[in-house]
This record gives sequence, structure tokens and C-alpha cells, in this order.
Amino acid sequence: MKVLIIDCNIDRDCWGSADLMRLAQVQAGATVSVRRAPQEDLPRRLEDFDRVIVSGSKTGAAESAPWIDRLLEMVRRTVDLEIPYLGVCFGHQMLARAFGGPESVRKAAVPEFGWVEIQIQENSSLMHGLPQKFHSFAAHFDEVAQLPLGFKVLANSGACAVQACQLQNLPVFGIQFHPEKNLLTAEKMLAEKDQSKDPPSLFNRDRGRILYREEIALRIFGNFLSWEMHDNSKK
Repeated sequence: MKVLIIDCNIDRDCWGSADLMRLAQVQAGATVSVRRAPQEDLPRRLEDFDRVIVSGSKTGAAESAPWIDRLLEMVRRTVDLEIPYLGVCFGHQMLARAFGGPESVRKAAVPEFGWVEIQIQENSSLMHGLPQKFHSFAAHFDEVAQLPLGFKVLANSGACAVQACQLQNLPVFGIQFHPEKNLLTAEKMLAEKDQSKDPPSLFNRDRGRILYREEIALRIFGNFLSWEMHDNSKK
């Protein structure tokens, strides 16, 4: 299996999407390639890949730039080619924007930073085997405002109506939260936010050691990489 990770990070210390690479390799025999969207380093032949994962970014969901235009086109091509797609945070927002335009994303009324309770609304292959409610790390100022035609909501939280989505019954998914962030990384990000000039409200700031569960990420990414094993019609 060949997995393509599109790294959208603009902070140099995050380049490479090491957390996504680690989880992409849970599938035995998977080879992982990482390309940098902000440097317009996108592959010409998506057909060479079996899965596409698009990372988060500090770039605003409604921003305009040539590299974002090329990324949106790549997202559309991925879906047209029926290659399974998973967008995480910014990648989730770009999935909605690729098919719904810029009005599909917006600034969140309540930015989510910290350990957020995710509630599953609809069964799906991506969420197969997860509890109906679970906590995961979140870090976003933007969100999906409305889903394009053909998409459905898979999960929400108290402050965010679209925490996860899917295009029809295809293996095309977006998640607003960050299950790939481990406890150490999440705690570092929260400490930085807490010390920032205008810190947002932090969800469950001191409960990470209680709420973090690595199996959430392993289950989500394992499901995505082996989606053929799950049939939504039988749930």
C-alpha cells in the first residue's frame, strides 16, 4: 500500500507530519511519501497512491494563495479518481471547501483547544469500533460552516457541529479534531497557547493524562487504511 501525506504545516518544527507518518505505518507493508503543499510540491500522478491524507495547518481555512488553489484541485482529483481521502483539521476544511466553495468554512464561534468530547452521530467505517463518545485533542480557530451536497455529518462536539464528515458512502472523510497528536505534543501545544498574548479558552487543560487514549487514533487510522473491511450497510 502506498500512502501519500500532504503536509500543509507552515511551522518548520512541524514539517514532515511525523505524527501522521507514524499512524500511516500501522498498516503492515505500507510505504509513506510526504509532500509539502505550501511549497507547491504536489505529485503529478495521484494514481500512484492508494491513500491520501492531508494534514492540519495554521493557515486560515478561508485564506487565498496559489498553493491553496492547487491543493483544492488536488483534493477534487483525488475524489474523482476514487482514491480514499482523509483530511485532518485544515485537510478536513479543504475537503469541504473543494466541493462547497469558500462559504463552506468560517471562523469558529468557539475555538476549540484542548481535550474535546466527540460524539458520534452516524455509524461509519471511519468510526467503526469507537465508543459513542470519546475525548480527543482539538486545536482550531476555523471550522466547516456547511457541508456541500452529498456530504453527511459523522460526529460533532458541544462547540462544533461538524467534527467529522463523509462524502456519501465513499471512503472520503474529514475530521476536525487531532487524534494523531500524542499526549506530549498536545500538552506542549496547550502550554504555548496558555502563554500566548491572547490565549483562547482551553478545554480540559489539566485532564490530558486522564482523557488521552492512543487507541482512538489507532482505530481511526486503522479503519481508514483498511476501509474495505467495513460495510456500512451492515451496521
